[in-house]
Amino acid sequence: MTKVTTVHLEHARQIFFAERARREAIRGSLSTPVAAISFAVFALSTLTVEIDVQRLEQLSTVAILLLALCSVAALFASAYQVLMSEWLFVYHEPPRLPDLISEEELQDSERDAAARSILAASYAVAYEEQLKGNAMSAIRRTWALRLILLALLLEAAAFLILPFHRGGF
Repeated sequence: MTKVTTVHLEHARQIFFAERARREAIRGSLSTPVAAISFAVFALSTLTVEIDVQRLEQLSTVAILLLALCSVAALFASAYQVLMSEWLFVYHEPPRLPDLISEEELQDSERDAAARSILAASYAVAYEEQLKGNAMSAIRRTWALRLILLALLLEAAAFLILPFHRGGF
């Protein structure tokens, strides 16, 4: 029959490794907002080529510039969220069992159970730290995507006003 300390250690290890895999999945999904940011910057550069700043007294020009500035602000906020998402990743690994106790101490079965309990507790602490970090990183990644969508919508609105700008309205 499996000892309770062995079961507890295996459970703590499994949830720790599952959370570490989640961290890597979140990290891999950060490429989506980064690619969207580069697309939005390209769209913004296209808009800046099309606008005539000499017509600043026209309402359409002011509206396009205002939408473009709001889009730039949303892009910077989105880039900040992506950076903070990466920044918050927790790289907390539990100590190895040989680092906790010497090999001479492993001979005694009572000390072996105590060492397994210590290792299980360290896996549990590492799991909780990664869980908190992953939750915050996922929230920031989601906000990065929302802000990019806002920037793209603002740019689309500016492009919709562009024909009126060219017409002199």
